[in-house]
Amino acid sequence: MKVFNTLADHEYLWKHITSVWAGFKNHVLTPDFVMKPLAAMDSNFNATACQALQGPKLQPIWISETAVYSFDALTYLYFILAFLLVPYPVYRMVANIFKWEVNQKTLARHWSDLMLGLSYGCIVFVFGNYSKAFSWITVVAFYPSIFAYALIAELPFTKTSLPRIKTWPIGMWIVFLLALGFILAFAAFHIYLAVELPMPFVIYYVCALAIPIFFILTAVALVYESTHNVFNSQVFRIKSAFSSKKARDSDEEQSDNENNRPKSPQPLTGGANAGESSTPNLVNFKVLTPVSLHLHHWQIFYVLCFFTRFDHPASQVAAGIVLACYMQGICAYGYDPLVNDV
Repeated sequence: MKVFNTLADHEYLWKHITSVWAGFKNHVLTPDFVMKPLAAMDSNFNATACQALQGPKLQPIWISETAVYSFDALTYLYFILAFLLVPYPVYRMVANIFKWEVNQKTLARHWSDLMLGLSYGCIVFVFGNYSKAFSWITVVAFYPSIFAYALIAELPFTKTSLPRIKTWPIGMWIVFLLALGFILAFAAFHIYLAVELPMPFVIYYVCALAIPIFFILTAVALVYESTHNVFNSQVFRIKSAFSSKKARDSDEEQSDNENNRPKSPQPLTGGANAGESSTPNLVNFKVLTPVSLHLHHWQIFYVLCFFTRFDHPASQVAAGIVLACYMQGICAYGYDPLVNDV
């Protein structure tokens, strides 16, 4: 059944009806006489009744592979189910059975992590163009990868973190270099895929790296400021100078007022307060609380999730792997921050 969308469609249909009526009157009405003109109309119609009833499809055809952002509600539901709501409890149960390392969480922490997961998931879904890139290949690659990462993390020499890089054992260095080589190889392949698409997509794709770099540099600057108080001391000097100037102006105004008054005998007084300004310095230097930088693996792989955005099967496998590594950190430990109080 066809849906008639334009005036030309209706005009064509009316002409066909009149020709059928003429054929009926002339006794030349045959199936071919009726159906062939209707078949010729197929290219003039934009949709069918079946398509209208099916609703949104997985990987909507109207979303381009070069889209910087996109959103499809049904695909987002599948995405969240496959990569958050199902693996989160499953991983916690499996980790409990095999005694894997996990943070003990309260109900409030579980709730907080799930709400953050919905938020972070929505961001990566929209700006990672997963309305287009999401596929069953990504799901199939995800589940073995999340448990494979957990098994690697349970090795004795991998039970460490990035801030302790100076004390890493040889085994940890081997795993790290293999993972780094794997990531760089996939990065080169994804840049190749970006180059194959119309310009200027590859420019947007590569320049997007400036966003996580900006956040890292901001965090590093914050850590440096908390221990050296460079900006804070400059602000203190400006406030102190302004406060001192205000105090001097107030003293001068008070002195002028006293000089304009008639002089009267005053008792001679002295003491510790003689010669001090009547206006105290109200500016106090507040030292910032020191903070430290701790880059977690969930943050690294979450950033990579934005770049595995292509229809190519290899890119979809890579998406499943990086999503799995990201979610392993969330399931096991939660959304630990990048900047921490010392």
